Amino acid sequence: MVAALPFVAYSSATEALVPAAQWEDLYASLQSLKAHVQEYPGCQRFDVFVRAEDTGDMRIHCYTTWDTPVQLEAFLERGYTFERLLADFGGLAAKESLVMEKIF
Repeated sequence: MVAALPFVAYSSATEALVPAAQWEDLYASLQSLKAHVQEYPGCQRFDVFVRAEDTGDMRIHCYTTWDTPVQLEAFLERGYTFERLLADFGGLAAKESLVMEKIF
């Protein structure tokens, strides 16, 4: 019996905590960033999940998914990433960024 290898896509995951006072403006910028990044060759998806903290701050998880590891690497090195948006947006910083393989 021949087995097919699992389908794998390549992803980045970035988490940030954004102060409540900056959330509304950052939200609009995230919409523009999503439209921009999805035009990059090989980008399958750009997903953002948020959670409102008790303080009113917003915890954001931003995921991008790519066809190949080369495309993901090019995006992380030269593209306009969520981390770069945060830095340009008043010096905010990501709490954590990971490169992962999406298996299903």
